[in-house]
Amino acid sequence: MSSLDEEVSHEARTSGQAAPLEKRAGLVPDYRIPDEVTYLRPTITETFEKPPLPTQAARIPSDKSPFNTRGDRYNPLSGRRIVAESALEIKAGKILATREIVELREQWPRVYYIDRHGVRRSHTFDIWARKLDGKRVAIAIKPFDKIDPNEFFDMLLRIKDAGIGGLADDVSFVTEYYASEYAAANAEEILYARRGRNEDDVEGTKALLREVKGRILFGELLKDLEIQAFRRIALWCLVDEGWLRPVRPSLIEDHTLMDVLVPSRASSWQ
Repeated sequence: MSSLDEEVSHEARTSGQAAPLEKRAGLVPDYRIPDEVTYLRPTITETFEKPPLPTQAARIPSDKSPFNTRGDRYNPLSGRRIVAESALEIKAGKILATREIVELREQWPRVYYIDRHGVRRSHTFDIWARKLDGKRVAIAIKPFDKIDPNEFFDMLLRIKDAGIGGLADDVSFVTEYYASEYAAANAEEILYARRGRNEDDVEGTKALLREVKGRILFGELLKDLEIQAFRRIALWCLVDEGWLRPVRPSLIEDHTLMDVLVPSRASSWQ
């Protein structure tokens, strides 16, 4: 961003005026800092009475790396600490947590297979997921340009043919084309909205969406509200449930054009 752009952006925010893109979309957000703090009002309040349980990873990544991001976070599906050894794994974990998945484990399972040269080898999958229908999938996560098609896919097929150690029903893989920046950012909003979900707000927003025909800008659903945060959380809950999805897969912002879908037609937001 140029210094001129930064000046314009700063002036827009401090003066309460809309940025050019938002103004073009007919949205006039208020950037003024309110006098009072607004707190969310989740129907189910987190108590934080117990610390996270330890990770169940078969291997623990090193604390630091000059090549990859390291990190860990709380896994709400298990109440455990979940570790990751790359930014791609972190993004993939967030996205998968918003799907129809009831259990996630990282750096597991470790399985054995015989490679094309007859050598017995081991491989530790980056994520293991159990879906709502009970299917278990072992997932390898790798940047696309680091994949050797001959070796990588041959390895996955051999592991599957060998039975995956009886610990999964199928194998899969994830690259940055699935775990993209925009998909991870949307997933983060969904995970946050789940924690702040207020059932009355969600039901009121459903009633609003039933009156919408066709498509609408995300920010249009926040107009003329004294406190936008409550409905914004509800909207993200309904993105999660498939009531709303972007017309084109993208980062969801106030100027994003959204399809409004009745539950029978609702599907994944990505």
